[in-house]
Amino acid sequence: MANRYIITVDVGTSSTKTALWDDAGLLVAETSQAYTLHRPDPLWAEIDGDVWWQATCDTIRQVIGRSGVTAHDIAGIGVDGVGWTLLPVDRSGDPLHPAMIWLDRRAEDETRWLKALPDADKLVDLVANPIDAAYITPKLLWLKNHQPDVFEAAHQFLTASGFIVARFTGEFTCDYTQAYGYHFFDIRRECWDAGTAARLGIPLDKMPRLCACTDIAGTVTELAAEQTGLPAGIPVIAGCLDATSGALGSGVTRLHQTNEQGGQAGGMAVSLDHVVVEPQLIFSHHVLPGQYLLQAGTVGGGSLGWFRDMLGQVEANAAAQTGESVFEQFSQQAGQTPPGSNGLIFVPYMAGERTPLWNSSARGVFFGLSYATTRGDLLRAIMEGCAFAVYDNIQLAKAKGAVITEYLGSGGATQSAVWCQIKADVYGAPFIVARRADGGEGGHSLGLYALAASAVGLCDDAGTCVERLLPQRQVFEPSPERHALYQDLFQVYRSVSRKLLADFDTLAEINRKYASKINM
Repeated sequence: MANRYIITVDVGTSSTKTALWDDAGLLVAETSQAYTLHRPDPLWAEIDGDVWWQATCDTIRQVIGRSGVTAHDIAGIGVDGVGWTLLPVDRSGDPLHPAMIWLDRRAEDETRWLKALPDADKLVDLVANPIDAAYITPKLLWLKNHQPDVFEAAHQFLTASGFIVARFTGEFTCDYTQAYGYHFFDIRRECWDAGTAARLGIPLDKMPRLCACTDIAGTVTELAAEQTGLPAGIPVIAGCLDATSGALGSGVTRLHQTNEQGGQAGGMAVSLDHVVVEPQLIFSHHVLPGQYLLQAGTVGGGSLGWFRDMLGQVEANAAAQTGESVFEQFSQQAGQTPPGSNGLIFVPYMAGERTPLWNSSARGVFFGLSYATTRGDLLRAIMEGCAFAVYDNIQLAKAKGAVITEYLGSGGATQSAVWCQIKADVYGAPFIVARRADGGEGGHSLGLYALAASAVGLCDDAGTCVERLLPQRQVFEPSPERHALYQDLFQVYRSVSRKLLADFDTLAEINRKYASKINM
């Protein structure tokens, strides 16, 4: 049957994943293409927008080629992308400067300036988000201060998903879930605030049209058709923030459900029906009408990857011989260590920490090492420390009145039953992994499918669609005894993390002071 397929494009930090779905929500084909961030300075994290577009074009051709589906049978396209990204483009939608993504913290001076404004609190209240260098507003001011020619030449300032949508359609849009990065976005009225923008020196004529994520932004242009191999005229939705499509794809369809993210960028997102202003956390629209997401973002999810790269040669050699993945071996070793890791606590601030600390200087710490510490202790402590980092944010959200009915896990960590059980025990609540009928994870692509399918009429409601497509639920029940132990250990974790903040800053200053003076 013609026009019964959906293409989803998930533009991530390290790769773009593209998937092809049929009208029943079954995955037909998927592929990904990796790329490398450019980091000319420790605080910078940027990428050429054309790299994203090339990855999009390449992966679309690959999924169409592998599936045997005729491109003319595509009914719609959904796009999501990383958050807090600034990409200035000209009138043709071509990049004028590399995209500064969420990891980029070069705008520290601009952040201090914003925080020092007499009405800084009003900026926070307007968008219900803190002022931090990761957000788009400081990056805009950095561009204006350091690249004024680019700032003036820019026709539009786009987000990651907005850029890909523009390449598909020629239309410049910003959906509500991505707009939370701008401190002149009125999150309650869903509009740019002209007075605030003028106060910050941001011309609103350079800002794209705001819209809901399921609005049809436009259709595939002749140029995009030539580049992707798709026919012109396919509807493209405005798209969304990757964290929000991921929350939907994990099963967050109803109020108070919470997505617990176990990936490189970990965290949680609890669905609410009202705006909450908590400057230590993150707040955005959800992709479903009438819902918002109170979010936390942590950076410790890559700690096991660091352990693999630095200390995992034994497991890597075994994997080459047995085919058992390194992470499966890590999980087995962690499972052989008792809860609490024999008194070892890991603080997972391997690249600073976002919520609730908002501290770029914070670093990872093993606390409680001894001659008796084993490899399994180290691995389990990493898993427990990442769970503590999320729990730190959960406590804060609950203090603001957030009610959590269930935790729905997503990301690579859900492949480890040991890690999932640790999370259930730390949070003191059932930890659920919802999966598709074929056993696959929901995630960003499934959420995008539901959004695009509902927008073009292949399903009536995105939330109901996701619930239908996630029939399997693996539930990890908490142990009261282990939860009591983790409650006590969490108090030590929190104390250690807070007491070291000043020392983290001092250490960072020492490193900066001597970095260029001492040659090894």
